[in-house]
Amino acid sequence: MTSTLCRLICAALLFAALTAPSFAQTYPSRPITLVVPFAPGGPADFLGRLIGLKLGERLGQQVVIENRASGATTIAGALAVARAKPDGYTLLMAIDGTLVMNPFLFASLPYDPFKDFTPITQIAAVPSALTANLKVPANTLQEVIDIEKAKPGTFNIGFSTPTSQVALGLLNQLAGTHMVLVPYRGGTTQITGLLAGDIPLGHESVNVALPLYRDKKIKIIALTGTKRLSLAPELPIFAETFPGFDLGIWQSIVAPAGTPKPIVDKLHAEFKAVLETPDVRDRIITAGIEPVVSASPEAFAAFVRQQADVRSKVIKSVGMKIE
Repeated sequence: MTSTLCRLICAALLFAALTAPSFAQTYPSRPITLVVPFAPGGPADFLGRLIGLKLGERLGQQVVIENRASGATTIAGALAVARAKPDGYTLLMAIDGTLVMNPFLFASLPYDPFKDFTPITQIAAVPSALTANLKVPANTLQEVIDIEKAKPGTFNIGFSTPTSQVALGLLNQLAGTHMVLVPYRGGTTQITGLLAGDIPLGHESVNVALPLYRDKKIKIIALTGTKRLSLAPELPIFAETFPGFDLGIWQSIVAPAGTPKPIVDKLHAEFKAVLETPDVRDRIITAGIEPVVSASPEAFAAFVRQQADVRSKVIKSVGMKIE
């Protein structure tokens, strides 16, 4: 290496070191776009708008919610952010499917979740519920398993999302059962089938299932999650029967790959502050969503890798594939 080249490299490193803090000091200087890859009105949209409003208040800049609904949150949402300039002004609310399931479900994916995004933080977990028609003679997960083992084919389980299919596939593996998974086009049609007795069991997000449980129209056998739901602490979680079982839906914030670390760290700190605000937490919890914040962007990146490892194995073992 020549002395001239060496001086140039040293100068570049010094410039980077001196200017890195200024990224965080001057950011943001204009509105931030948060892409929510779902239609307006759903739980993800509610979460994005609530957190975006509070984040904007803290940063002194508007956070614009851009709804880009499309199949499997792939093309319109994730791809748009993956191709955006990595300057911290375009963020994605990424669900578990976007980051740790789509790469194993699709033969061809137009983005690489492990290379095209910079993880910032998890923001929420939406537990999923194993639901049952009121006539089902089981009230616990172990009773469901025992009945199914004693008479295989007793229980069919309705589902409407790939996340539910993976979770139920893992349940069959761990329980040693072969309950038939019945696909539905949406949660509404699945719940209708459950209420009508067309299927004895279903798997649905807790914000949909909990009101029906409260009205004594369905049973909730178990929930995903690492701890019991604060809104319904009487409901057990899968992990109490199968330790480590946690395949619920979660939401997170990611930025385009290459976003400067000072900006990533600042965003993490600001999202953390928002999610720890009592009124924000209360509104999220009341909606049946558990607020979650990662310890650091690096911790969230490790969580993504762990989740990808678990889900890829289940997807492969149950033969799931989306063309």
